This record gives sequence, structure tokens and C-alpha cells, in this order.
Amino acid sequence: MAWHDMREWMAEVEAQGELRVVEGASWQEDIGNITEMLDHTTDSPCVVFDQIPGYPAGLRVIVNCNGSRRRQAITLGMPPEEATHEALFERWQDILNDFRPISPEMVSSGPILENTLKGANIDLEKFPAPMWHPKDGGRFIGTASVNIMRDPDTNWVNLGTYRNQILQRDKLGVWISPGKHGRMIRERYFERGEKCPIVVIVGSDPLIFWSACVEGIRYGVSELDWVGGVQGRPVPVIKGPVTGLPIPATAEIAIEGFMTRDDMHIEGPYGEWTGYYASGTPTVPVVQIEAIHHRSDPVILGCPQGKPPHEDNQFLAYIKSALIKQQIEAAGVSGVTGVWCPPEGGNRLLVIVSLKQRYPGHAKQVAHIASQCGAAAYNGRYVIVVDDDINIYDINDVLWAVLTRSDPVDDIEFIRRAWSSPLDPVVPHGAIPFNSRAIIDATIPWERRETFPESIVKVDKARAVREQWGHILQ
Repeated sequence: MAWHDMREWMAEVEAQGELRVVEGASWQEDIGNITEMLDHTTDSPCVVFDQIPGYPAGLRVIVNCNGSRRRQAITLGMPPEEATHEALFERWQDILNDFRPISPEMVSSGPILENTLKGANIDLEKFPAPMWHPKDGGRFIGTASVNIMRDPDTNWVNLGTYRNQILQRDKLGVWISPGKHGRMIRERYFERGEKCPIVVIVGSDPLIFWSACVEGIRYGVSELDWVGGVQGRPVPVIKGPVTGLPIPATAEIAIEGFMTRDDMHIEGPYGEWTGYYASGTPTVPVVQIEAIHHRSDPVILGCPQGKPPHEDNQFLAYIKSALIKQQIEAAGVSGVTGVWCPPEGGNRLLVIVSLKQRYPGHAKQVAHIASQCGAAAYNGRYVIVVDDDINIYDINDVLWAVLTRSDPVDDIEFIRRAWSSPLDPVVPHGAIPFNSRAIIDATIPWERRETFPESIVKVDKARAVREQWGHILQ
């Protein structure tokens, strides 16, 4: 890859004409409103906010980094002109099929240590964290954050993206959904009566952020190792002066501190990934900050959640789809020709699988695995399995299969008491976060493969016509 940190990535994106600088936008309303507009506009640019009122020039916020395929290609080291839907999916399949983790490289120093705030100098509001949504409970400096923790039993270092609200000048909120790795690690410290060390990065390069929000990386594999494997070189890290945790040496802002069971604070509400203020105002353990390290003129990486599709839905669609396909095949099931997690479903609520049927029950087997494998189990809702003549990337084609090849009584099954979250708007406030899953078998019934009515449109013919006559559509 041609870039090594956020700033080199920004230079690459700017050289491709994909970056805009906006000056004078307020942190109170403008940045959040503009970001929502960008999220819901196809191929909108990456935007850097500078000269934010009330802050010195150079303290910046960057948003919509990977909201377009061209910028996703830059992040993956691909030529932007090759950033087609098919090429991105194939790139992730190639990465995962021959994946080898590479451990981070410990270095003695790095740009992250250019400035350090301690004691009375610690003040989170020195940074221009926005109000992302009108009814948020405060300023969330961490929406594309990387929360770093180490398992006390195994020394496994985990990176997770959890929302981080500014609660006081030296206290930071960390809301973690039940079942997430970071919550498990935190509880292990609390069960021992120990404080939990944590580093919160609120300005990392885009690939490190990707690693922290991908669901499905195997438990016990560090996301730092995963990033190394994806980019083909180790991530340089320093040893956190306060916590001893590894901190990416080229990060923009790193917050070091500790969580304890006794230091609790009301957090939220926050406009979450389903498009609702769904989680209320929970009381959560907070980070008591002991040091803030930052580069000169630091950049806050923002990726606020909201009504799908938003930025992280655009890039996670490819990673999650490739992971689910890999995990179905790892379960010993063949015949899967494609998987797609549409951005419109927030990459969780809908999984579509294309299958070349090979035996009776094949479709149901695939559907159940696709619903509960590691990359798909959290907060899922619907799984649809279709035949391999259906274009899973065209929701019209998928709905046609559902409406003409499935029978509601025979072909829809339910999984009850599955892994959900308080962020799910269907889960009543205060209830244990279970939900159900619907599995829809929209394949031609196995026993009717020879007698099912022939479809009018043939995939190969449609492709040939488009190649010959597609210029009419230009």
C-alpha cells in the first residue's frame, strides 16, 4: 500500500479528487448535518472540517472516508479506477482465502507522542468533537474510535469500535453491547476486583478502524495482527506510557485510562446504526483518563451511525459478505456462489445467499449457518437463500425470487431467542436483548427442479444484450 497513516491516506485521496475541505462549519450542528447528507448521497466526497468555530485552525474532523468504492480501493491499495462492485468483493475474497496474520512491530516512539496532556491539562473539549444528531446526550468524540483492551487471562489484545461520549473533561463514556469482546474483557477485570486498562484511539488510519468494527474476526485473533495481514506489513506500535497497551504509533489522538466497576455515569442517548435513538440512557463504567497523547494539529476520525445506509455500511458490506461466505464454507458446506449483506440493512439485518443446490435440505442448511456464524449472529434479522441464477446484488431480483419461488408456510422458518442488542429498536427498553430470525428459502423446491416453470429472463442472455446494446443507456 502506498500510504502508511491517516495523513498519507488523505494525500492519496486528495490526489484522486475525492477530498473536500469545509471551513467554518459548527460542531454544534453543521458537521453532523453535513455528514448525514454525505452518508445518504451516492459517491459523495470525503470531507475534512477545519477552522471550526471556537477552535484553532488545524484541529480537524474528517468524515465519509470510505463512503465510495474508489476510496475503499485506495484503502486496500487498489487502483481507484478498478473499484467496481465485483473487484472489491473479489479483493476481500483473495485476502481472506490466503490470509496470514502479521504481528505488530514495537517501536520506541512515533508521531502520536508529539504532545501529551496530563493532570489539570486533560480536557476532552480541547478537541472539536461534534454533536452528531440533534437529540444526542452530548458530544461523542468516538464514533470511529478504536477501543484497545487486553484480556487479563491470555494477553490477547482486542480492538473494538464502541461509542465514546465526553462526560467530563477527564471522563469518557464507553458503551459496549452485551456479548461483544470488549465487554467480556472488561468484566474479567471487574470479576477480579481490578481496574481495566483501556486506550481509546479517536483518529486512526481507515484500515485500523475497519478492523475494529468488523464482526467475525475469530475470538483470540488481535485486530492489529489482522491489519498487518491485510496490508502485508506490521503495524508499528508504541507501549502506552500509562496502560502498557499497544498504541498505533501514527494515530492522531490516543486516550489512556482505566475503567472500574465503581465509577459509573449515565451515557447517551445516541442516534444508532438502525436509525433510532434506541438504547436510552444507560449507566455504564467510564474511562478515568490519565493521559491524552496527540499529534500536532490532530484529526478526529468520525463515522457517526444513523439511518442506513451510512458510511460504514458501504465498506462493511464487502468485508462481512466475504467473511460469511468463508465461514459457511469452513463449516463444510459447498455450493455457495455468493453472499451479500446490503448496506440498506446496516450489514446485519439482511443476509442474502446465492446457492447452487446439490442435495435436499441444502438451502436450509446454508440458511441456518448464515444466520448464526460469527460474522452474522449479532443483531441479525432475515436470511434469504436464492438459486444461483438470481442476482443477489439486485434487490428487485431477490424479491422476485422470494415472491415466486417460496411459499410462506413451507419456506419461512424462525429462530427464537437469538443474540440481539439494546440498540435493536424492536427490543423493549430494559428487556433482555433477544430477537428472532426469519430464514426464507427462496430457492426452487428441490423436488420440482425439473418441473418448475422456466423463467423468461436468462442471466447469460441479459448480460450479452447489455454488452451489445448497453450504449443506448449512456
